Amino acid sequence: MKNNKYLFSVICVVGVLAACTPKVDDYFEQSASARLKSNIDRAYQILRSAPNGWEFEYYPGTDLAYGGIIYTVKFDSLTATIGCSLVPDSVQTTLYKMTNDNGPVLTFDSYNDLLHYYSTPSSIEYQGKEGEFEFVVDSLADDFIALYGKKTRNPMYMRKLTSSSNDYAAKTVNIFDHFVDSIRGAIGGVEVKGKCIPTNRTISLTVGSDTMDVHFAFTDKGIRLYRPLRLGGQTVQSFAFDESTKQLTCIDPGSESVSLQGIPYAPDFMSYPKYESDYSLIYDNGPVDVHLKANRLEGIYEMEGLSPSYNLKLRYDHMTGDLKVGSQLLGEKDGKSIYWVCYDYNQGYLSLNDEGQFTIRWNKNRFYPAFNFSATNPNVLNCTGGLLIYVYIGEDGNAKAEIVDASEWMTKGSPQFASLKNLSRKSRLE
Repeated sequence: MKNNKYLFSVICVVGVLAACTPKVDDYFEQSASARLKSNIDRAYQILRSAPNGWEFEYYPGTDLAYGGIIYTVKFDSLTATIGCSLVPDSVQTTLYKMTNDNGPVLTFDSYNDLLHYYSTPSSIEYQGKEGEFEFVVDSLADDFIALYGKKTRNPMYMRKLTSSSNDYAAKTVNIFDHFVDSIRGAIGGVEVKGKCIPTNRTISLTVGSDTMDVHFAFTDKGIRLYRPLRLGGQTVQSFAFDESTKQLTCIDPGSESVSLQGIPYAPDFMSYPKYESDYSLIYDNGPVDVHLKANRLEGIYEMEGLSPSYNLKLRYDHMTGDLKVGSQLLGEKDGKSIYWVCYDYNQGYLSLNDEGQFTIRWNKNRFYPAFNFSATNPNVLNCTGGLLIYVYIGEDGNAKAEIVDASEWMTKGSPQFASLKNLSRKSRLE
């Protein structure tokens, strides 16, 4: 009897579940595949609906080492025209598509120097700079799209542009070039101060005894923090920058009363933008006319004019205002890697490691500015010049090094830069 009652109960439960099961699908008027197609079609429609394109707030890397970068993107039926707010007058076109990977994914699937800058691998950075070109669409509105990187899962955002991409970039670069050394003020009654590092879009913010890194992106109005910052009951994220007063004023609704004072660089400090100019490189085989071109994406400078085959990279030290140059891989020829190496011509020592072996420091003369070379750490490598070398694996399986003999890589017909002395600027410092 007990067994019959038990069997009857099981039959009843199964019957109830079976009766309920068909109603699950009734919650949606469309199938899952139809809903996804509808979302992708809507994403296409919204992306193409912006007459000026979109502001794309992009954050590469799991550690956010480069802060944020604003791209401008205008979509048509097949291609996207992409610009970078930190690289004025430079736009490129790439293919794009919406794909399905458990949700709509925006993919830029043909190479673009600007957008793929942080994701392109090299022999030194096999993962690139941990950038992305595939973005999962999180939410869609007519003027705002929330996405996240497929690999890093960093939140990123698109906002409809209200002006042309060229206008946006020009204003953004101007703010970058006139930004401040530090800030101070109060948020929600809490005193804050911070050291600004424009080259990697970071503020080292001090609140009481605590210090935190706050990452941001430059916009055409000022800066926007990666995440909202909440102090003393006040939340802030977007700030307008006034070049004349150096004020940063919050433009978030409800927080417009928050204003931070920017502190400019000291007059005798070489801030990053000041280096861009024409110079003479003075060394034993010189002088050579060169130009220092700002690479704001990476916060470095590139020395143009040594050879049509390469530019020499110089790192900027935001703490001292100096430039550093170290041994670096330039490219390849006939299966051999070509390096510019820092070299001790007295002892015959060199190093392939990029350790900023040379420091390049301003002589503090505004009328006749020169930037003198000196060994950064002479006890490790007392470098006196540079040298172009091949590095390759020989037939015996061992590493080989030879002096470069390809004329197209040389400067003034030589692979040597003996007794590097200074960069003599051709214009005075303002």
